[in-house]
Amino acid sequence: MHLPITKPYITERELELVGESLNSGWLVQGPRVREFEKHIAAFTGANHAIAVNSCTSGQMLMSEIIGLQPGHQVIVPAFTWISTAHSVEHMGAQPDFCDISLDTFNIDPLKIDTKIEPATRAIYPVSLFGLTADMPAIMKMARQHQLRVVEDVACGLGARLNGSHCGTFGEAGVLSFHPRKSITTGEGGAIITNDPHIDKLARSLREHGAMKSDHERHISGKPHQMSNYPYLGFNMRMTDMQAAVGIAQYEKLEQILRIKNQLAREYQENLSHISWLKLPAIPEGHTHAFQTYCTLFKPQETLEALGKNDARSLDILHEQRNKVMEQLSHKGVMTRPGTHALHIQEYYQNKYGYHKMDFPRAYAADRLTIALPFYPTITPEEKAWLFEQIKKITP
Repeated sequence: MHLPITKPYITERELELVGESLNSGWLVQGPRVREFEKHIAAFTGANHAIAVNSCTSGQMLMSEIIGLQPGHQVIVPAFTWISTAHSVEHMGAQPDFCDISLDTFNIDPLKIDTKIEPATRAIYPVSLFGLTADMPAIMKMARQHQLRVVEDVACGLGARLNGSHCGTFGEAGVLSFHPRKSITTGEGGAIITNDPHIDKLARSLREHGAMKSDHERHISGKPHQMSNYPYLGFNMRMTDMQAAVGIAQYEKLEQILRIKNQLAREYQENLSHISWLKLPAIPEGHTHAFQTYCTLFKPQETLEALGKNDARSLDILHEQRNKVMEQLSHKGVMTRPGTHALHIQEYYQNKYGYHKMDFPRAYAADRLTIALPFYPTITPEEKAWLFEQIKKITP
């Protein structure tokens, strides 16, 4: 048996809608994109959703929209996908890394206050693995210090806190529709916002800075009239074929989220007695979207090493974790680290001179997380076999 880390839930419906888009002759940012945007806005409760060709593009657009410049600093969790920081760095600004909580893998609000300096312009909190960051605490801090807030909710479709969808707390949130996310468009992303100015500007910037998209010109009755271009924009458009896939995926979204939550309960029940794995937490008030089922290896030893600020012990645990992952791989069970600690990535380490224990919990998460196979089409037989293989491991 072979279990991948994830598997997109693709049916004939995706093929049907993509075929319709191809036959329509409208392939780039047309009616399917607009339809998909309306679905995402309605689901998240945002007033606007702006589809783009990747979550990274959405993050770049938001860094441009809030006016990041050289000399500015942006507080970014030290444990996240690298594009969160890259979207700051590309503007000439500096990502100012902040440590995380190992209970949630999200940025620790108690650490944020110590990072705020005169050069700080924004906070980019991340809702990692499908769990909303502590946005009420972050927003309170941002208001006190007049900081901009752009939420990286790449993993967050379906994640809510006290009923509000992640990405709707700050000025905007940026979703991903990469194949590892709950629904996919292949590559693709969307900015969600309640701010009409951000909506207007993001739509223009994704289309070279145009005031009207090709589709808007087409349906205006005067398609021969070219648009005005008041902004220095980009080409970050989503295709209608991607959006067609997204619409078919959206039709299954509630089902996918329901299955994933049931799967998570089954994982919790069957793996709760594995002493060397810390399972995902769901704090009060949170609806976890479980984009990933991410565990922590040897939690007690990890906490002891962190208490002593002992990098060597963390590295020994890392070697043990890797051996467990190799054993599972040989059995056909694919696993992955949760994501990476940005301060030990070569670019940021070389440029800013970080030491691995500058952000010890982010370093521990980098070294010691294990994401397990987790997808809505996993069968009862595959689940039983997965649990059996994990229980056989003696690290």
